[in-house]
Amino acid sequence: MNTLFERIQQHALTAPDAIALSSEQQKLSYQSLVDAVYKRVEQLNQQPQRIFLLQNPDSIAWVIEDLALMLANKVCIPVPPFFSQQQQSYLQKKVSDNKPLPSGTSKVTFTSGSTGEPKGVCLSVENQLNTVAALAERVAEVSVNRHMVIMPLSILLENIAGVYLALWLGAEVLLFKGETLGLKGSSSIHANTLFSALSHYQPDSLILTPALLNALVEGAKRGTIDAKQFKLLAVGGARLSATLERQALTLGLPVVQGYGLSEFSSVVALNAPAAVVPGTVGHPLNHAVVTVRDGGVVVRGNTMLGYWDNPDSWFPSEINTGDLGQFDEDGRLIILGRRKHIIVNAYGRNIDPEWLEAELCSQQAIHQAAVFGDEEIPLTALVVLTSPSTAEQVSSVIYQVNQQLPDYARIQRYVVLKEPFTVSNGLLTGTGRLRRLAIKDAYRVAIDPTTYSSANEVYDDVL
Repeated sequence: MNTLFERIQQHALTAPDAIALSSEQQKLSYQSLVDAVYKRVEQLNQQPQRIFLLQNPDSIAWVIEDLALMLANKVCIPVPPFFSQQQQSYLQKKVSDNKPLPSGTSKVTFTSGSTGEPKGVCLSVENQLNTVAALAERVAEVSVNRHMVIMPLSILLENIAGVYLALWLGAEVLLFKGETLGLKGSSSIHANTLFSALSHYQPDSLILTPALLNALVEGAKRGTIDAKQFKLLAVGGARLSATLERQALTLGLPVVQGYGLSEFSSVVALNAPAAVVPGTVGHPLNHAVVTVRDGGVVVRGNTMLGYWDNPDSWFPSEINTGDLGQFDEDGRLIILGRRKHIIVNAYGRNIDPEWLEAELCSQQAIHQAAVFGDEEIPLTALVVLTSPSTAEQVSSVIYQVNQQLPDYARIQRYVVLKEPFTVSNGLLTGTGRLRRLAIKDAYRVAIDPTTYSSANEVYDDVL
């Protein structure tokens, strides 16, 4: 039973002319969406092909194809737009070779792999719709009318928590090109273009990265955007700074921080819109059982079917996420960072670099940051500035951040980089996460204190 499509059909019956999907060229009502999906299902049923790569650049066509493949019991593989030619060729070969999939696979989604052999997470229809239903229950008190797609449709978070949830609720989904929204990849934002689009199209729901939320905070401060137009701003993809979260909430931006992973069909926990507790990701959704074991977050209840072409991983009963966490006194989950990313300093203190990076990026002057260190390397921040600044200005910003941090977690050295971390240079994932190993390798000389001994120095690769 496809409960999502049943919901779409019900919306078509009760309000057939209500708009389901909008792009710059087209508007599609709920009834027209139902008709288009059924038509495509008929075509798919005539094809023996089982696995389909979904890379149609037209947004409305993408959604129709995605829904039709699910309804036709085909396997859908959304191809991320940031995949290299090598990675796309790898996928093509894997499909051609008919590599094994666990029984019941409906969608294969890819975590942002940095190699030519990305890892595919296999999900069932039930996996996906369990998440949608649980999300709908969590945000039930919010009446979402218009959701604007910001992330690529191939990103599971936008696919499930954005498009599927909006259609489940009977809302309109706005699908525009990145240029229209002032977005280029995961690393570049033209704020004024974004603000203009938000003002013109009036979405009340968005899924944001912390960098995008930072832009909205600045826009709200300047009065360029009206915080009251929004009903739901879900933040994911990277660590959200407590400073930025407080700023957003103070400005009236309805921010809800969540937590999830592809192996659990995206969202695991989410703050309830009417009961946000800053610094937490909220209670687990009703389809998730979350425990903390030896400091690590373990999830059960809606686990993936397994990884493509890896039978040893199939049908797991639980998933060790690799994240460190704890619960507050009311059962809300707090994520403390990735276990493998934790920095242990010379005094044996554990430091989550994502915490420091989030605090640095909450400053308007800093666009991106990556923090490294260990027993021998003092905490060193590689920073990309929003605009050219003097060494004194950068030092002042770092100083301000340090005043909010405990002494053991303060930045001791920094490097201002000429170039940002991007998907194209291999230093950023398609969802905006840092590729830490690649960054560390690219800037190993700058990070090494034996090469640069002066604290708070701006090195030769400066702006």
